[in-house]
Amino acid sequence: MHNGGVPKIDAPTVAEHHAQRRAAILDAAVAILAEQGPGELTPAAVAAATGLARTSVYQYYPSTAALIAAGVEETFRRNIAHLEAGLARARTPEERVRAYVDSALDAAADGHEPTRLYFSADLPDACRAALHDLHRQATTPLVEAIADLGVDDPESVAQLVGGVISAGASQITAGRSASSVRRAVRTFVERALGLA
Repeated sequence: MHNGGVPKIDAPTVAEHHAQRRAAILDAAVAILAEQGPGELTPAAVAAATGLARTSVYQYYPSTAALIAAGVEETFRRNIAHLEAGLARARTPEERVRAYVDSALDAAADGHEPTRLYFSADLPDACRAALHDLHRQATTPLVEAIADLGVDDPESVAQLVGGVISAGASQITAGRSASSVRRAVRTFVERALGLA
């Protein structure tokens, strides 16, 4: 006769329990990436942040590399959701460009600046391919808005605007006021695109 206890679950079903644990692990991974960087994201660090056993973290992500990849991908997804929410009420191309700049910088201020994490992390090739797709998804609204302004070569111009946004994000990360960076980046982009 088996006298071992049944593992405790914290949700109505086992599936919901696993979903809650996976979400907690991803939340911790995203927070550690934003606050400390990829070098500090380990199963042990996530276990400490979530109160789970390290072996429990390994059940969901079998290696540090897999955990970092999942954290960076989740950061990208959250960034895309943030951009989509910011763009929801923008109608004209000018409004969409401004909303994109503001939303991207707001995400950076909240620690969700995935490009910095993406380029600094040692990620598997499959993850890098997925991130290229997510990056394209994140930048498409900006490319489309710039195209609708009638600007030549909107993809190249969007890359330049993205570089300015990344520079602004770095300034925010370094401690400069998010509102002053937002004003400076917006002014720069507006002038560059002839919107000022």
